[in-house]
Amino acid sequence: MSEWAVEMIDIVKDFGPVRASDHVNLAIKPGEIHALVGENGAGKSTLMNILYGLYTPDQGEVHIHGKPMHPHSPQKAIQNGLGMVHQHFMLIPPLTVAENVVLGQEPRKGLQIDLNRACAELKDLSGRFGLNIDPTQKVEDLAVGENQRVEILKVLYRGADVLILDEPTAVLTPAEVRSFFEILRRLAGEGKSVVIITHKLDEIKQISDRLTVLRRGATCGTFETATTPIEAIAQAMVGRPVKLQVERPKVTAGDVVLQVEDLEVSHPGRPPALTACSFAIKGGEIFGIAGVEGSGQSELIEALMGLQRPAHGRIVLAGQDMTHHSTRQRLADGISHIPEDR
Repeated sequence: MSEWAVEMIDIVKDFGPVRASDHVNLAIKPGEIHALVGENGAGKSTLMNILYGLYTPDQGEVHIHGKPMHPHSPQKAIQNGLGMVHQHFMLIPPLTVAENVVLGQEPRKGLQIDLNRACAELKDLSGRFGLNIDPTQKVEDLAVGENQRVEILKVLYRGADVLILDEPTAVLTPAEVRSFFEILRRLAGEGKSVVIITHKLDEIKQISDRLTVLRRGATCGTFETATTPIEAIAQAMVGRPVKLQVERPKVTAGDVVLQVEDLEVSHPGRPPALTACSFAIKGGEIFGIAGVEGSGQSELIEALMGLQRPAHGRIVLAGQDMTHHSTRQRLADGISHIPEDR
């Protein structure tokens, strides 16, 4: 039996002229929480997609519990105890938790699907790992954090003892993050190996046992989290010393430049994505908009850029009502937009 739950040896992956994984090495112990860290574009998700069998490496080997995986595929990964929770959930909203979890592996009673048995099994599994999910609830009625628990339940139901979590806290509130970390510790305590992809330094220190840093597709080293300062992790990620405290000079704000009044964005047959949104931005200031994913930020930006027509409210730029201006007009007026999807 290998001392490693997962071993990735000398992994190379090219996408045309771009080398996404450059002779990467990664080893995960049984029962540990291992953080895979790096800047955006460092190759973290690519490496995990190779581990899960979604991509085929151009060079290198993947071993699971000492067994070489070649050829590799998601089906083989699942059969060998790997489960992956993607950053964007793969759930069917109108179905119940139980129907989502057992999809493709439904327990049967004769020719019929035995949902009662599925619910009983999921209640046991949910209680064992502190997931606290009602298997009879519809997914569309669940909060974001509960959706994530359903995804974890899915991989556990399929017998995973190595869980890959891609940016799992990106959509969670601080309270949900604390609850989520308790679940991860319970999983590790049961002997499960957890690989968490992240670039949030404070969360790395809170939850991981060891961490591996990737930079520009290459491995920069594997470190014990407890004995590695945050400054050293940040430097390994970007290749130079990093100032973690931002120095903000005092700025005197000017007149109001952009005013949003009672803005509402909605779609037929659905609740409003944005409602009664009002704020004002002054010249010379940085204005922050906070909220977990799906709280209306995207719809707000699209309404400001003219990509969505608001159902109600006004957008005023430098005293001029631009609520019904085209995107081209807004760009000409001096508004620019960097999309969330790079």
